[in-house]
Amino acid sequence: MADITIIMPSYNKEKYIAEALDSVFMQETSYDYHIIVADDCSTDRTVEIVREYQNKYPDKITLLTSETNQKLYRNVLRAYENTKTDYFCVLDPDDYWTDKYKIQKSLDFLEKNKDYTIYVTDTNMLFPDGSQKLFIKRDKIIDSSFSDYLEGKAALGHTLGSTFRNVVFKNGVPDKMKNLECKSMERSFRGDTFRSVLHLYYGKAHCVPDVDAMYRITNEGIWQGVSELEQNIINANIYKDLWLYFDKNYLELLLKSYLVFNKIKKNFIEYLGSISDERRLSNAVKDLSELNKIYINNKDVIEKTLIQSKLSKKSIYSRIKYTIYKRIYEKLSKKLLRKGLI
Repeated sequence: MADITIIMPSYNKEKYIAEALDSVFMQETSYDYHIIVADDCSTDRTVEIVREYQNKYPDKITLLTSETNQKLYRNVLRAYENTKTDYFCVLDPDDYWTDKYKIQKSLDFLEKNKDYTIYVTDTNMLFPDGSQKLFIKRDKIIDSSFSDYLEGKAALGHTLGSTFRNVVFKNGVPDKMKNLECKSMERSFRGDTFRSVLHLYYGKAHCVPDVDAMYRITNEGIWQGVSELEQNIINANIYKDLWLYFDKNYLELLLKSYLVFNKIKKNFIEYLGSISDERRLSNAVKDLSELNKIYINNKDVIEKTLIQSKLSKKSIYSRIKYTIYKRIYEKLSKKLLRKGLI
């Protein structure tokens, strides 16, 4: 069995997929790798190109085809179900690796550090005019935990920069991912944020400032091809759906969702101008309505978490002062209640 699986979910990427595959086959590594291309019923030459590579590298590529277009989540889920190696990563077919030692460096670290589940590098963004820009631009090594993520301090990476210890899918896809609790989860669980947070839950992330891949900016796709309003709705849903996935145990996630929602409300009129398509606008309004229902049903816990969050950022003196005030207020309220004055 291979050591690492490279998952490549594809749909109509005939222009780019050969470059992505070549960037894998240029790897110089002592680790064995295998590529799973999950094609979502492409109508161009994508599948034909992959078959050509299969003929050239018969033991290195598994091609999953589909007779219907399932959309990204269901498509990538098929690849997860077939990923049984100790490690895996995701390489979108319109992007490519630039460092021939990417696999070697990533797995060398993870092999030596068993308490880490993610190895993170930086990527370059390639714009249509040929210009480039670093995706994050970090200048030091940063280690992160799940607690750091809840506190908004975790350093995580883009799809291209993340290599995972396969602690989730090796024994099968979790039932919660197969039987989604709500419709928004299909969108929330299809990309790199959910994948990273889920693996961070089981270990630590090691983020290094190395740049080893190229992220192609095409103004298409699930993130680049949508408006700022839609991007914020996606983020609000991701936090909310992570809260649901973890059985509502981490109220910080629901609070993060609520704060993004408030940002949307504050800039709603400005955001409206970024969507000209009536269907997309209608879907955005429906999404906001569903989110609002969640917040209304959990109003008390959100307010409590918001107070605690604000309090944690204050000085120790302010926190003590607030605690004393709260106790005095509660005692006074009980006395007034007993006397029938309130």
